[in-house]
Amino acid sequence: MKKLSFLIIASLLIGACQRMNLGPKGEGEYVIGKAEVAYNAKDISGMKKEAFKLAKQDALKKAVDVFLSSNSNMEYPKNIQDEILSKPDNYIRKAYTKHGEQRGENYILEARVMILVSNLATKIKNLQDSSYVKKTNIFIATREMEKEEVSLNQYCKQGIYKAFKNQPYTLIDGGNLSQNNIENNTTIVDKAKKEGVRFAVIADDSANNIESAAQLSTTFKPVRAKANIIALGTNNYKVIEQNSQSASGLDADETMAYQKALGNACFEAAKELIEPINASINSAKTFKFIIKDVNTIQRLEKLQTILRELKEVEDFVLVKYVNSNATFDVQANVATSEEFSAKIIRKYYNNFTILNTTPDAVEMVFI
Repeated sequence: MKKLSFLIIASLLIGACQRMNLGPKGEGEYVIGKAEVAYNAKDISGMKKEAFKLAKQDALKKAVDVFLSSNSNMEYPKNIQDEILSKPDNYIRKAYTKHGEQRGENYILEARVMILVSNLATKIKNLQDSSYVKKTNIFIATREMEKEEVSLNQYCKQGIYKAFKNQPYTLIDGGNLSQNNIENNTTIVDKAKKEGVRFAVIADDSANNIESAAQLSTTFKPVRAKANIIALGTNNYKVIEQNSQSASGLDADETMAYQKALGNACFEAAKELIEPINASINSAKTFKFIIKDVNTIQRLEKLQTILRELKEVEDFVLVKYVNSNATFDVQANVATSEEFSAKIIRKYYNNFTILNTTPDAVEMVFI
């Protein structure tokens, strides 16, 4: 009877570990990788070996993608992912084929791959602490009017880029605006939010020739432009700052005169946004957000999606991921940790249970 009881308990424990996808002693987590190769009847063994290798790479890439997205304002060089993927043995403990079959002219294979997530998290954290620059993503959308006509030129955007060039921003081109966008900017902010950016800058710039007696006596073409710019936070649609500036452009070539006027007006207006944007970046309170029982890479990705969707959250970064427990530094526009936990539970009560709160930390279980 005792032996039977022991076997039942052991079976339950094994089943629990499989459901959580945990490796022995929390050393890793299983991720499903997939591969598709051309079917080779002449070399079945070699074909399966190649598919197995590609499936392991796919599993590692999925994990890498999650960890590289674990910092909402990190600008990683493009070669970082390649650097990690080029050394799979550093991050893969073991793997086995889950399923393989021929489909038409191809062979499809799924592999269950144990990723050493602690090693991977440490690697990403070291990259974050190195010389790579943290950047704030800003969405730039503009409308230009020349002689009362809509222009597809980018003179205003060039002026904004020039104003922001020495700031730690990543500028994302939001394209050209319509009159509807100018009157109702919600659509543009929604688009910016989908791009994962923190601020949206919307500019309306118009220019016309200046008619004067002096103009008649010279070959130079004077142009006057006015720019209206507004910066909004994408998490709460709040206006961070708005500014209007005028500028002139003078050149023998009328096109160049318009370029100077439109670019200069947007440059001067955009400069006035820098201090308010930086103040907004630094105004949020930082909390330790400790989450127990994350258990899988897929759930870690879901957790990060929740943080992105919380309008109170300005920034977050994964600082530790060990034994399926995650610790984030979260910047949020709230006064206390109790308020922060209340905001989370109110919207995601099905996903979290509160364990503890301190003045600077919130600890929860991820359900």
